[in-house]
Amino acid sequence: MRKTLNKAFTGLYTVAMTLFLCLAFALVLTQIAGLVAVQGGWIEGASDHLLRPAIVAAVVAGVLGFCIYNVQGTPEAEEDKD
Repeated sequence: MRKTLNKAFTGLYTVAMTLFLCLAFALVLTQIAGLVAVQGGWIEGASDHLLRPAIVAAVVAGVLGFCIYNVQGTPEAEEDKD
């Protein structure tokens, strides 16, 4: 059961982290392009459209990372010490 949950959470975590990184990368690149082209609207538009989805994706990735940590449990070597 743990292996199945770990595999599922790991796959979802990978998707969420990839989505977060792509959104954050697009946000920063658009804002840099707005600075270079002296287009304030690009900077504001990127922030308005990409900031919240990037934050949501980061939160989802964090929760899934926490789930992965808890599903893995303690290694058998540490259980023997108690």
